[in-house]
Amino acid sequence: MLRLGGKIAGKRLSQASNVASGSMRREMCGLVAAIDDVWTQTTTSRGDISILTQDAMNTASKILHHRGPDGMQVSTGTVGEGSNLARWSMGHTRLAIVDPSNRSADMPFNLSFKTQGGDKIIHLAANGEIYNHNTVYKDLVSKEGWQNDRISGSDCEVIAHAYAKYGGPKTAAMLDGMFAFVVFEEDARTGEVKAFAARDPVGIKPLYYGRTKSSGSDNAAAYVFSSELKALVGHVDPDTVVAIPPGHYWTPDSGLECYYNPDWLRKDDYAPWEDPEHSVTDDEVREAFTKAVQKRMMADVDYGFFLSGGVDSCIVSHDLLPLWRQERAALGDDRPIQTYTVGMENSPDVMAARAMVDALGGEKHVEHHVRSFTPDEVFDLIPKIVYHMETYEAELIRSAIPNWLLAERAAQDVKMVLTGEGSDEIFAGYLYFQDAENPRQLQNELRRIYGMLGNVNLHRTDRMTMAHGLEARVPFLDTEFTRLVMSVDPAKKMVDPEAVKNNARGREKTYLRELFEQPNANGDSIPLPVLWRAKAMQCEGVGEDWVSILQRRVSSLVSDAEMAEAPITYPVNTPHTKEELYYRRIYDEHYHGMEHVVKLWEGGGRAMGAEWKSDMYTREGLKNVNLLSHSLQAGKAQASP
Repeated sequence: MLRLGGKIAGKRLSQASNVASGSMRREMCGLVAAIDDVWTQTTTSRGDISILTQDAMNTASKILHHRGPDGMQVSTGTVGEGSNLARWSMGHTRLAIVDPSNRSADMPFNLSFKTQGGDKIIHLAANGEIYNHNTVYKDLVSKEGWQNDRISGSDCEVIAHAYAKYGGPKTAAMLDGMFAFVVFEEDARTGEVKAFAARDPVGIKPLYYGRTKSSGSDNAAAYVFSSELKALVGHVDPDTVVAIPPGHYWTPDSGLECYYNPDWLRKDDYAPWEDPEHSVTDDEVREAFTKAVQKRMMADVDYGFFLSGGVDSCIVSHDLLPLWRQERAALGDDRPIQTYTVGMENSPDVMAARAMVDALGGEKHVEHHVRSFTPDEVFDLIPKIVYHMETYEAELIRSAIPNWLLAERAAQDVKMVLTGEGSDEIFAGYLYFQDAENPRQLQNELRRIYGMLGNVNLHRTDRMTMAHGLEARVPFLDTEFTRLVMSVDPAKKMVDPEAVKNNARGREKTYLRELFEQPNANGDSIPLPVLWRAKAMQCEGVGEDWVSILQRRVSSLVSDAEMAEAPITYPVNTPHTKEELYYRRIYDEHYHGMEHVVKLWEGGGRAMGAEWKSDMYTREGLKNVNLLSHSLQAGKAQASP
């Protein structure tokens, strides 16, 4: 295998030039890529398209400097020949977590492979982590006779090897991890040019694409891809911008195709629990979760975890701490793990997180950092947060604000964190599930909100951590763990409204809570007031009155006249409240013409799209925030199950 561009071993088979620049910032991985559209319009004379030049790609890539890495690299060149000759460019910013000191691990990868079908030239830019990268490569060697050596320990390099052997669709389907990647391929024998882009099954990592406006009479244009919208601005026709959905890949020939099709998600009649031979034991679920946590510890740098104080993040810490201490002991290192919480003083989240830290052994094993805040200090941050969030969805932005502060603090110490995201979408964690009429409704609702994760929770997690050069990993959304949990009889996840009211067994996520009632391998248990506290979205748990304070403040910045004109000013996804209009106004300043890219909840909120009617939430949030209080807060009372 030859590395093209930079250090070259053997003959240069494709024109490729690399420009690398170092950076002392710790930034998250981001990619920008562009290629001539030789599939729609063949011509030997194409107009000027700036993003295909090294200078323009360098500028676009720098826009994503906050995503990483510890260096940036840009490659440009051509693939194909004659009327199929395509100019291409790629930029990549790297946050070095795996094999951090090896400069051969820097992307874009420009590689040539010897295959049974002839030489393949692969240009790859990727973002994410591939947890099974060693297994994929070992299988290539042992089962396929693969003779192309790896040039680095980078987990993402394996994508290029698998692609050269199997092609794009099969490669995307075999990867276990969170990822978004773009490949430009040339068949050295035939000169055929291919382009391929894919996003992970759940949508943990983002990927967008659009087309440049045609230049000249030949209608020549280019496809442009990016981890974030901001790098597309000024380079593509805004109307053409598309977010690649989770579990999908794109090619210029077929467009978007879904490759992730588990029965539990795609089949309406999925019901394995009705088979008497089907069983999922509690031990199987716990073991699968421990495996999901353990694989996400893959790192060659320091890491920690977000401890919101909610039951989900506490369960992650409950499983993570014994694994961490075992890992550290093997290295002769007894340092405590870093953990991070955000909230106003005496908030439900902060007080529960402190109790969990004490239960895990206190400062001997956990170095706990609380980012306290007051409403006044964050209002000026909102425009910057909306810019990085690339959305105007109000429910999402409310949670993004404290998440920004949390990620900012964590990034001072670590490059990666584990989080509790995703549990509610597979264990029925939201309070409105108490109004589900039957298990089938509940199962269908879990499928619906799981399908939105890439647009909401995971969108927030990605943008807010990446804005500070921090990687977030989500063990609850491990695809194998999810498959197992979604095969459990949904009757076990039904919610009793009286139990919610009285804080008793039978409340939301009782099945999950009972799975982790017992001590972990270190003998540590989740405190009962924490284990059985009410589900709180992050914007609620950081302070019961935070959302109402925020809404009053931003609503005061929108006039009645502006609100009356909203249907005319914003005909797509028209704002319904002054809070929504305020966020939309900021979004439009940066991403005008891309409003169609944002996917909103039907009815204005998560709960409003369910098959059943619930009065727990309105467009403006949870109606009764008193449900969130617990006995660990000063001046609060709560019964324990």
